[in-house]
Amino acid sequence: MNGRFSEYVLADLLAWRAQGKRTALLTLYNVEPTGPRPAGSQMASSDSGDFTGFLSGGCVEGALVEEAKAAMAEGKNRTIRYGVNSPYFDIELPCGSAIDVYIDVGFSDAGANALNDAMDNRHAVRLLSDMQTGINQIETLAGDDDRAQLILDGNKFDRLYRPPLRLVIAGKGPVVAASAEIARASDIEVHVISSEDATRSQAEAVSAKTYKTMRPELIDTWTAVATLFHEHELEVPVLGAAMTSDAFYIGALGSRSTHADRVSRFIEDGYSEEQVKRIKGPLGISIGSRNPPEIAISMIAEVLQTYRGRFAV
Repeated sequence: MNGRFSEYVLADLLAWRAQGKRTALLTLYNVEPTGPRPAGSQMASSDSGDFTGFLSGGCVEGALVEEAKAAMAEGKNRTIRYGVNSPYFDIELPCGSAIDVYIDVGFSDAGANALNDAMDNRHAVRLLSDMQTGINQIETLAGDDDRAQLILDGNKFDRLYRPPLRLVIAGKGPVVAASAEIARASDIEVHVISSEDATRSQAEAVSAKTYKTMRPELIDTWTAVATLFHEHELEVPVLGAAMTSDAFYIGALGSRSTHADRVSRFIEDGYSEEQVKRIKGPLGISIGSRNPPEIAISMIAEVLQTYRGRFAV
């Protein structure tokens, strides 16, 4: 099997179809009582055994790929349960829970492309699926982006597609490079703003997008902004753009005294106290960071903690 983890599996599904492979979209629609992956988690699988995404901690993915291949061969959608009260008593979940998975072998190219395009264009949408009839419908989400990722109603579920978590990092030097690498390894979309050629090259090496100057259009509701400058005057345009945006997180590198000076400067420049309070400074979870990777881990952990607190699973 050729498998990897991603929260967003449709790009791989479409790529396999372009190669002439049959595919299935697998959705975890019920978890009892709790499990390592939340309801709404998805996998994509091909008839050659490729898969993207995880629906457990690695316990049942192999079995799910085989189940999906059988469904593709039959040409019929199906549901499958693993764990407590499953017909597959030989496949156990060590956590003692149970999961129910819907395997959709008829998900249309149009539907997959529409969902993929919505994510690329940073629009939240919902997929309404009837597991009994196999009918799928895609609707633009009108607010309520804080809702649960999946809402189950009998044989139907409503699955929220929220644009990928985006991290905009501004700065230069080894902390920026380490942050880009660790964030990309965490399946976060990374954009680096740096005037330093070496920093941009290091970021590009881990598939981050790079720019020489700030791009305010990068920031939306699902974006975190972190400034990692030692020359703090360089952070002003980035933090200014972030404070007037919908970014869910804003953080800045520096000591407590540096942050106090930063706050005073922005207040003097006409920003409101409410806007300035949005900046977390010093940024990151306190782990006694002493080197670039540790600072990066501290910052990214805080971004993820804030994201999970802001948006329901």
